[in-house]
Amino acid sequence: MTFSKGILFFLLFYSLQLIGQPQVFSEKQLGNQRVWNARLSCDETLKNLFESNYLSYPPKYVYWRAFKKEKQLELWAADSANHRYKLIKTYAIVNTSGTLGPKRFEGDFQIPEGYYHINQYNPYSNFYLSFKVSYPNKSDSILGKKGQYGGQIFVHGDSLTIGCLPMSNEVIKEIYWCNIQANSNKENNYYIPIHIYPCRMNATNWNFLKKTYSFDPVKLDFWKNLQSGYNFFELIKTPPKPLVDQKGRYWISY
Repeated sequence: MTFSKGILFFLLFYSLQLIGQPQVFSEKQLGNQRVWNARLSCDETLKNLFESNYLSYPPKYVYWRAFKKEKQLELWAADSANHRYKLIKTYAIVNTSGTLGPKRFEGDFQIPEGYYHINQYNPYSNFYLSFKVSYPNKSDSILGKKGQYGGQIFVHGDSLTIGCLPMSNEVIKEIYWCNIQANSNKENNYYIPIHIYPCRMNATNWNFLKKTYSFDPVKLDFWKNLQSGYNFFELIKTPPKPLVDQKGRYWISY
């Protein structure tokens, strides 16, 4: 078979154009064997989960809620940032450290509580796969111990933890691949929200908190502030986007 010079030029030009295009985020991640394995083992499961909820797959918008007392991590999703999100699946957190309450300084063994987003992915993690929680946020920086906030808070595989949210390796593969896809083909400033609560902030648990932590009014006031964001999502089913004032308090606008 022979090609004219014009066709050869076109093919060469098209190939160069493809080479010059930036890689989709998921393509870069798939260069790692662990991510590739995650795709192979979890993609069909996730596809079925999303399609059973009448949502597009690969996912468009996802949102995570973590509850320390219940040791649960919820996956919510929507086809638009303005649509009501649907609960896709609830995963078990295999271990926790510290007690109920926010993280305020390095070495306190606490899992943070508040409104965060995912700002880093590590396919080379010592804990199989991991993604980073954006602690400290603005509120933590105001209310925490200045210059000694600590950091490196991840959702990761394995059961060991000091301030992180560990999942089983099978679970971390599924949620990692879900996030990788949701972060692909998005603007550079798109971050998946992950909001961490001491517990489900319903009436029963609120009574438990008031009774158990009656000696700590500062912590109870912080939780009361967090409850406004919890109630917002329960009512609107759209992730809250809180502002933080100079005292470190969250403000949720309806």
